[in-house]
Amino acid sequence: METITSWSNESLSELSNRNNHKVVKDTAGEYRWYHKLNGKWSIHSIKVFEDEATPLHWMHTWLSMWRNELDRRITKKASRDRRAKKSVLRSSKTSKQQKAILLSELLSEYTQQELANELQVSIATLKRYLKK
Repeated sequence: METITSWSNESLSELSNRNNHKVVKDTAGEYRWYHKLNGKWSIHSIKVFEDEATPLHWMHTWLSMWRNELDRRITKKASRDRRAKKSVLRSSKTSKQQKAILLSELLSEYTQQELANELQVSIATLKRYLKK
């Protein structure tokens, strides 16, 4: 299944957290669904509900859907990154220094030691490659 929302990964992560949602009764006795993104509470649903059960049901349904979408996005990105890493490492026309630069951009979450291990060079060599 492809992307079903336009939320960013960061927003999806926040939306899939139950603590970032609440259903509140207003002064008219109706219920509103709110979400918290970037530390700010906002009305999530423009629909006003007569009972609390309906927005809670909707909220739990969407929590699951957002978590599933985020998981798919993360898995898809990890797969793309793995393929790109293999492509960079297998390239015979690319120097180790160029590979180090490409991998450091592609795998920004890797430590320098992990990058050095991928390239089978010492950490000192990797640092020298990345300085140039």
